[in-house]
Amino acid sequence: MRKIALAFFYFFIFSLVILAQAIIENPEKPASKNPGRVIQLKEVLRIKDEGREFYFKEPGGIDVAPDGSIFVQDKVKLYKFDAEGRFKKNILREGQGPGEITEELTDLIVDDNEIIIFCGPMIKIVKKDLEGKLIKDLVLEKKRVTSLIAYYNHKYFLVDILPKSFERKEGFRDNDQNLFIFDEEGNFTPIPYSFPIKHYIFFREFGISIQYVTTLLMSRVCQHFIYLSHTEDYLIKQFDLERLQISKIFRRAYPRIKFQSDEMRPFKYYNDVHRLLTFRNNVWVLTSTFDKKKGILVDVFNEEGKYLDNFYLPLLNSKTGDCFHQLYFQMTIQGNFLYAIEHDEDWNYCIVKYEIIY
Repeated sequence: MRKIALAFFYFFIFSLVILAQAIIENPEKPASKNPGRVIQLKEVLRIKDEGREFYFKEPGGIDVAPDGSIFVQDKVKLYKFDAEGRFKKNILREGQGPGEITEELTDLIVDDNEIIIFCGPMIKIVKKDLEGKLIKDLVLEKKRVTSLIAYYNHKYFLVDILPKSFERKEGFRDNDQNLFIFDEEGNFTPIPYSFPIKHYIFFREFGISIQYVTTLLMSRVCQHFIYLSHTEDYLIKQFDLERLQISKIFRRAYPRIKFQSDEMRPFKYYNDVHRLLTFRNNVWVLTSTFDKKKGILVDVFNEEGKYLDNFYLPLLNSKTGDCFHQLYFQMTIQGNFLYAIEHDEDWNYCIVKYEIIY
């Protein structure tokens, strides 16, 4: 009864917060006097595999330590490179022991001098130092977890997933992703926020096919904020990791981009937001607008939710193809540098470090 009462209390408080939370509306054009320009990215280094010390099979995540060390996730491996791009080691072992994983790691966060690895299929958090020495191995028993969205003040911010309903017919489905904290002592603390995502179910003779329409996108921690997006249309939420609340919700007038192909008939438009980055305490919103000559259109907002600027990011091979998701490859910003996973026309992967001239 106490748990039920607590759940109702959280729901009541959450409802009041949502009702009171005004969305900050921004116009279609930013305050900048020179929007729509192409900013310069100066290549500093490029890491290619040569099939000897390491091999890029399907790199899916990248993060950078304050000392410039680069960490690249590739299935069950986590490669470390130094600030000059030299290969150092694979700091993950495959197995079921402490500090080991048997499935592809789901999320990677480099926080100061620590690496936090989350493996969703094993529901396991592994914390190591920058040299790969094990600090902690935590298994989240009896909990369904989909993502580690932040690590702050020795707390892990995660989301679990709760299907709203299931019917054996083709169509759209919604899932709630509920936020909670997991601490170093193994305690769970629910937070009354949910970030619903949408998928589409196809029923075929050979079984069920699921295609995700939306996913939960998040930035790395900027001061004590992270920025989240989980809808098809343009909407950004700022979450305060100290106060444990959504502090701002903002958007700007944005013309939706239609699919060019009829292949995915249930989906008419690309998701407006494709990635969130932070640079100099501002949030960069990588949009669905992609120009083959200029690159990705990026909107810039300050922490108050004001639309300051936009420009094109000249990453011309960052687009995965003309499919319903049109995801951009993983990238991150550390200091004045942007690190991106890229590929050539033969899909040979590489890691590129750019200096941002902005």
